Amino acid sequence: MNKKYIIPVVIFSILLLLPFGVQAVVDLRGEKRFQPFDIFKDVVYTPIVREKKVAAAADSLDAKWRAAREAIAAGAEVADALEPVTSSLSDLEAAVLSVNTYAELDTAEARYKSLKLADTLLSKLEDEPESFPQADSCIKSLVADLGHVSLRRAFLDVKHYGVWTSRYLRAFENKIDDESAIVLALRPKYQLAVWNLFSDPGEKVVLGAAGNCIGKSCGREDAKPEDKWLFYRQDVEFLVQPSPLDVRSAKLDNPVKAIERFRDQLKAKGVELLVVITPGKPSIYTERLTGKNSDGAGLQSHGKKILDSLTRAGFNTVDLYTPLLAAKSRDAAEGPLYLNDDTHWTPRGAELAAAEIAKKVREMVDAGTVKFRGKDDVRYIASDSIADRMGDVGEMSGLNKFGVFKVQQVTGHVVSQQNIKERTEKLPVDSTCVDAAKIACKKNDSCFTAQSALCERDTVLYDTTVTPFKDDFRKSEILILGDSFSRIYQTDSPVNAGWIAHFAKNMNARVASIVSDGGASTLVREKLARKASVLKGKKLLIWEFVERDLRFGAEGWKNVDF
Repeated sequence: MNKKYIIPVVIFSILLLLPFGVQAVVDLRGEKRFQPFDIFKDVVYTPIVREKKVAAAADSLDAKWRAAREAIAAGAEVADALEPVTSSLSDLEAAVLSVNTYAELDTAEARYKSLKLADTLLSKLEDEPESFPQADSCIKSLVADLGHVSLRRAFLDVKHYGVWTSRYLRAFENKIDDESAIVLALRPKYQLAVWNLFSDPGEKVVLGAAGNCIGKSCGREDAKPEDKWLFYRQDVEFLVQPSPLDVRSAKLDNPVKAIERFRDQLKAKGVELLVVITPGKPSIYTERLTGKNSDGAGLQSHGKKILDSLTRAGFNTVDLYTPLLAAKSRDAAEGPLYLNDDTHWTPRGAELAAAEIAKKVREMVDAGTVKFRGKDDVRYIASDSIADRMGDVGEMSGLNKFGVFKVQQVTGHVVSQQNIKERTEKLPVDSTCVDAAKIACKKNDSCFTAQSALCERDTVLYDTTVTPFKDDFRKSEILILGDSFSRIYQTDSPVNAGWIAHFAKNMNARVASIVSDGGASTLVREKLARKASVLKGKKLLIWEFVERDLRFGAEGWKNVDF
């Protein structure tokens, strides 16, 4: 080799091996595993260990199912008897679905479908005891298939999910990138340097153009970067890319067709569908993004146009665009409708949405579109609660750890259920009344007994207790499917202050909900399909999803069979 090439080759080799060497030293010195060893382990060790784990879980399911059958035959409550069976089935699912360190079982596999069928049948048993033979057959089939160690199955799983597959290598590469010691050490400092030099918050984030005021005098030039609003890039891209229904988006799933099919599936079960498209933050606060006054720009959003087309086609819909845009005029007094450094709305925005959705449901009831059995006896109250929010868009930027963006304090109104029980209590006997009976009856005992009985008095008392708001899948006639806009304030701080709880309060009605962050287009319907028995007794299903999911929804807009 020519000597002049030796030094460049050595330098190149060092640079090539440096990340691997640093990672190896960090992993071996610390508590973390040495990741390259995962490849060897997933070929030689993991398949056998997994087969043993699956077999043990299947045996446990078999034992719990036998015990449950005996308990039900002896008169035990079905729900109580099935609880350990459900837990064992979950353990079996976890063991089967995780093939190795980096690969999950394909949803098209027969094992996956059998597990999900068993899950669905178990959830139906309490309300549909006639499905017991089908559930029994399904569980016995699962146990027969998975209750023993199969070397052939282990070999096939290595073949289809091992290191030579693209799915494994992509996941391995992503894990290496995410957990690289060099990346973890340098990336935050790089992100901070880019922010300080160029006010660039990162690839997932768009920095708004305006701070606390809008217009010519305080656009990009005058507003400090840390005072500007942050926007999620997908929210912005949804507005500037072609509509999901445009011919240029032909490769995307058609959301309207999926919504129509879902409506028809529900109608066949006697359930009405109400579609709620949540506006993204840039549709409502366009001026915070562009720095220019743009009243009504949100009404030109792809989401609003698709919502209008659904309404014209006869779908039940709720327009949140118009009331949210109108409510901005009160921001100075009541605070904004969306969070500064977050994709989501503030408690004020969530409560406005709850009021609009409740208004639409009452209109549907008045029009006879949906008929509930009767008024619920439930009552709700609300109380103030303050919570600190660190925005999710700020977290995406990676700059929150440096205190670049401030924690935003919000005041939510936590909804609680008010339980009122009526009871009768006897009051002390009125002595004046008894004396009067003695005088009137003199020594006539039967007269005195009859008259003194009239002196006994009862009073009605009401005992009031307050319990946290909670979903009621058994008694509710309304089911809600939603995304993170349904989750925020509902299951995270301040808890039970989201639009779902306030909708229940506005309606004085019990509700139940199934929520999937970022997955309201398809994933939440798949959740419902696995627990289809929750539709029993339901008259209305409210489906909430943010407008960006019309283009970017996780798993697209697939057809889901029930």
